[in-house]
Amino acid sequence: MMDRFIIRAATVHDAPFLAEAIIEAEKSGTDKLSYSTIFNLSEDDVRKYLINILEEEIDGCELSVSSFIVAEFDGKAVAALSAWVEGLEDVPSTIIKANLLNFTLPKECIVRAMSLNEVIRELHVEYLPKTIQIGACYVKNEFRGNRLLGILNKQIITRLLKENPDVNSVWVQIFSCNISSLKAFEKAGYTVVTTRESSKKEIENYLPSNKKHVLTKNFK
Repeated sequence: MMDRFIIRAATVHDAPFLAEAIIEAEKSGTDKLSYSTIFNLSEDDVRKYLINILEEEIDGCELSVSSFIVAEFDGKAVAALSAWVEGLEDVPSTIIKANLLNFTLPKECIVRAMSLNEVIRELHVEYLPKTIQIGACYVKNEFRGNRLLGILNKQIITRLLKENPDVNSVWVQIFSCNISSLKAFEKAGYTVVTTRESSKKEIENYLPSNKKHVLTKNFK
């Protein structure tokens, strides 16, 4: 079966599937979608806005088509993983993402998110410049068990390291509730270097968990 998968860079035509991947990754195995809870949007509206953002094809953040690699089966994308080199153009990915959201979402959504900043910021972890950052990881249910995320992870990191020889580490942030992802990355040689835990109980109204792990793997 593995020889029927095609691994390729994502294109703008994959935007609906990439939006699905971002949504499922954000949920981290729960039913809590931060884009819905923070911006007060339905999941359908989140999907619509994410597709709009992806179709802008702005590089350099977790909402960029160019950050994704996909696995295709019988002509359809069935798995996706995003990774990018942080601050490659000296602009933090968080700024690029914020600008995209500010441009795309209704003003009232942005105002609501700003009002919640005091609650959710304890789990915010700054990305280190000139490092590879892993974003959304997703495989459709019926295709799990084929090691697709491992294959995608290896291919995209190999490509980014080749294109950016000064980069020597890869980082990923995982909510503590996402035990399967945590175990998979640890098995792949990643090490937990930081754990953030919020003291605010209400944070669980907006995020999948009140605890986040930061893992890294060095290549040089």
